Formats: sequence, C-alpha cells, structure tokens
Amino acid sequence: RNAAIWEESTGSEAYAYFLEEIIGEKTLGADFLPTRMVWANVGYIAVTWFVVWLCLAWGIEATGKVTYFTMGLPAILIFVFLGRAVSLPGASDGINAYIGEWDMSVLVNRPECWSRAVSQIFFSVGVTFGVLTAFGSYCPRDGPAFQNSIIISVCNSLFSFIAGFAVFAGLGYLAYEEGVELDAVAVSGPSLLFGAYPVVLATLPGGIHWVRLLFFTLFLLGIDSAFALTDAVVTVTADSVPGANFSRKQIVSGWCVLGFLTGLLYATDAGFRFLDVFDFYINFLVIIVGLFECVAVGWIAGLEQQCEELGSKTMLAYIFTTFGSIIAASGVWFGIPADGNALLGGFVTLFVFYLTGMAVTLFLLKKTRDSMPEESQRSWKELLYTLYFKNVQDYVEKIKKQIGYMPFIWGVLIKHVIPPVLIVVFVLGAVATNSEGESVFGHYGGYVAWPYQILGVLTFCFTAATMLVGAAAPDLYNWTFVPQVESSFVGEDEKFPAEESEEQDVEQVDESNPEKAQAEESEAVEKPVAVAEPVATETKAEAEAVA
Repeated sequence: RNAAIWEESTGSEAYAYFLEEIIGEKTLGADFLPTRMVWANVGYIAVTWFVVWLCLAWGIEATGKVTYFTMGLPAILIFVFLGRAVSLPGASDGINAYIGEWDMSVLVNRPECWSRAVSQIFFSVGVTFGVLTAFGSYCPRDGPAFQNSIIISVCNSLFSFIAGFAVFAGLGYLAYEEGVELDAVAVSGPSLLFGAYPVVLATLPGGIHWVRLLFFTLFLLGIDSAFALTDAVVTVTADSVPGANFSRKQIVSGWCVLGFLTGLLYATDAGFRFLDVFDFYINFLVIIVGLFECVAVGWIAGLEQQCEELGSKTMLAYIFTTFGSIIAASGVWFGIPADGNALLGGFVTLFVFYLTGMAVTLFLLKKTRDSMPEESQRSWKELLYTLYFKNVQDYVEKIKKQIGYMPFIWGVLIKHVIPPVLIVVFVLGAVATNSEGESVFGHYGGYVAWPYQILGVLTFCFTAATMLVGAAAPDLYNWTFVPQVESSFVGEDEKFPAEESEEQDVEQVDESNPEKAQAEESEAVEKPVAVAEPVATETKAEAEAVA
C-alpha cells in the first residue's frame, strides 16, 4: 500500500510501521489493553475465513487440489528467494551466522528454549493438533503410515532448513548495506518477518514487487495451515454422532463462522498482543497433549491385560516408579539454584527413586509368579518382557496388519523415551523466569493479568482438564463418537444376529390359528428390523485409550 515504507526504511522502522499502522497499536496505552476495532483487519479476517471455507466445503478432493497450489507455489518461491539472496554481497556473512557460529551456552542459560523448540516442531509438522489424524483418515486403511510419517517429517525439516539459508543470506546483505554487524539486524520473530526481510527485498531491483511476492507467499502458507487445522475439527465433527445430522458444507460453515467470531479478538488494536500471549501458552498445551497421546498408546492400551497377567499392584508400582522418578528428578533439577549442583542431585534422585521403585515392583512381580501353578509358571524373561514391552508391541502388531511395516523401536520410544522427555521439556518451560525473577508462566511478556495472562492460563487449564476427564471417565464422551465396527463388512448372504432373530420370530408364529398367524406376520413385517450393535474391535482399555 505504501512502497516507500519498505524501500526507504530500516528494518526497525518498517516493523514499527507494521505494528502501529497495520495492526493499529498507535492507540494502545502502556497496559496494552484493547481500545478499538481495526475494521480493515476485520475485513481481512473475513476474507481469510471465506477462502478457508472455499478450500474445505467441497471435500477432500477439492482440498487436495488446492494444496498443490498453496504448498507447491511457496516451495518453488523459496528457491527463487534463495537463489536471489545468495547472489547478494554480504550473503556469506549471513550464512556463516546461520550454520557456522554456535552458542551452546544458550541451551543451559536459557532452558526454556527447549520447550519452545519442541512446540515449534509440533506446530510445524502438525503433531498433536489433529491435522495428521484427519488427513490420515482419508488415506487407504492399508496405507504405509510409517513411510508417510518419515516423508512428512523429513520434508518439513528440509523445507525449514533451506528457508533459513534464504533468510540469513538476505540479512547478511542488509547488514552489509547498512554498514552494521549482523547482530544489529533483527534475526528472529515477527520483526524479522514483517520488518527486516521485506526491507531486504525492497532494496533489490523491482523491490516492491519482491515484497508483495513475499507477503503473498506468507498468505498462502497461512491459508494452508488454517484450512488444515480447521479440517481437523471438521473431520472429528463429521465423524461424531451430532455431526451425522449435518452436511459437510454446514459443518464447515459453522466452524468458519466460529473461527471468524473468535478471530475478532485479533482485529482489535491489541490483537497482536493477544496473539503473542496465546501462542506462548499453546506451547505448553501441545506438549501436554503429546504426553497424553503417548501415555494412551504406550501405557493405557493393553493395561487391563497386563494387570490380569502381572497383578494390578505390580503395574501400579511400575507406573508410579517410571513417572515418579522423572518428576522427582525434575523437581531437583529445576527447583534448586544452578549453583547448588542441581544436575548431579537430579540424576542421583532419578536413579535412587527408580531403583527403589523397581525393587518394589520386582518383589510384587515375584509374589505374582509364585502364586502361579507350577506347570503354568512363566519365566522371568517372559514376565519382564510383558512388564516393559508387551502391551505396546501388541498394539504395534495390531496396527501392522493394516498399515504394514512398523519398527520395534517405535513402541519403545512411545512408551519409555518420549513421555519422560516431554515431562522434562514441559517443566523446563513452566519454571522459566523473567528478568524480575517471576515465573514466565502467568507473567509472560510483562502483560497485565486481565485479560492476557488469565485467558492464556485458562486456555491451557481447560484443555488439560478436558483430557484428564477423558482419561478418568472416557464414557462421558461416548455420546460424541460413532461406534467403531469391524473392518470386514457383512456380506449380502450374512446376517447380524438381530436380523436372524427377527426372521425366526416371524417363522415361529402359531400356525394353528391362521387369522392370528396372519396378524402376527403382518405386524412383524411392519416392525422395523433391529440393527445389531457394532462388534467391538478393541479391548476396554484400548477403547479408553482411543477416547
């Protein structure tokens, strides 16, 4: 709209223009409380949700065709940006800063960067948001899920890695043009995206067109993420009992309208601040959702059978030992000042807690083994395999019948590696402090408690409580899901038990009384045939895990 802003400004000046004029923050006070609606942004949000509706309303076939454009064109353009950026003077300095300079102290001095990195990868790939689950539901039942997951993860990381070269080469050029060190140029966050990098492109021949191409690329990537996230909730809604009463277009319309209404919060002059706060608290949310998913598959699925084979007390002791040890160690690692040798103390706590707990677990397991009849007594090797791996490997074998190859290590990671890592990462983010020594969780960014911190914390707490209720009482959510049936369909010549029962009732009428028989036969014909309950394909524990 104003080419001079990008062509005649520094990165910081361009970013200030973006915040004050486009976002509308020039009317905000020191407390950043919203004061007005920015009606231009209301219109942009409406257009965005209308485009999302167009992408989703006609089903997965139309969505797939749209994705070729919304993802394919940005992939091509990133190579265009890369080729142009690396040809500029100063690009080598930027690339060297990207991959040639390492500051490993950040990993220790700023431990919250671990949780930020994990949540960023989760968001980038789509893990824990339901996107991959929704898209996977459109694939053939025997599709190569493991292969697809590897391709998606590698392509996502490769795309991000290549984009980094384009960004830092451009920043090196900007530092060269301004005659400053690269550290003086914004190299991360919104100031890079809406300040420094557009200024880089504006210095090129035909610069304003490069800037427009950049923002068009960002719009495509944003739309791609928006309709993917929306399709996740649309798919769940369509597959639920309430959703069966509505067409896909109605469901998509409902969610798009709801998305637009909630998006109005971001169309205020404080919209960017709300976005910053919610983005921070969602970091914790995706980590806790990932933890619950891994616990459901690695620990809850098959738990009922493990309790029958090894004893409920044994399993309770084993679960308490596994999770209690990592939680106790995290308390020492992050609860003791850094100069108090917390690292060593945490590992000592971890090993002592785990070894003590496992001693109790093995004692209870021995009692279970001794109570078995001698002829059916199982070896210690079998019992330990059942304790550590059997439930999750049974799950792996079950899904392998549908999706093909799945490595043994996947089950090990899901049960024994990823949950402890996510617990540590979550605690790292939760105990991080700001410059005033306050916990960042609840005091993020120096924003006032209401509405920023309270809405952010409530968003996290509500979602976490919803999952905890589902884990404790999964039957409460049964009304929302269509019951699962066996993958093998009933043939034309086969009948459900209820249908056979109805036919027998019709046949067994009283032939000694023709009038009565005719009346009963007529009543039986007019009576609707009962539909049999779907055949359950999971054990109770597995069904609870899915719920």
